[in-house]
Amino acid sequence: MRVPKVNHARIESDARDRAQFILGAISLVIWFAVAFALGVKWFIDEDTPQPILMAGGIALAVAAVPWLAYKPLVRRLRKRATSNG
Repeated sequence: MRVPKVNHARIESDARDRAQFILGAISLVIWFAVAFALGVKWFIDEDTPQPILMAGGIALAVAAVPWLAYKPLVRRLRKRATSNG
């Protein structure tokens, strides 16, 4: 009976790609939600460029927070892939 080889580099790469996809999607949703909420709250229109830049900057900072979970997420995805396959 033959045991299939496990390609650890491939598993690591797939785990990183999947983590980036997940965190990117979460960050995008957070960024849109925060920027829209601030835009509505501050009633930003076309005559007020400064607050819209500030809203975008604040939203970007908030949307970056999920990326603090990048390494633990990669570890978890890698562990799941090696235990399943």
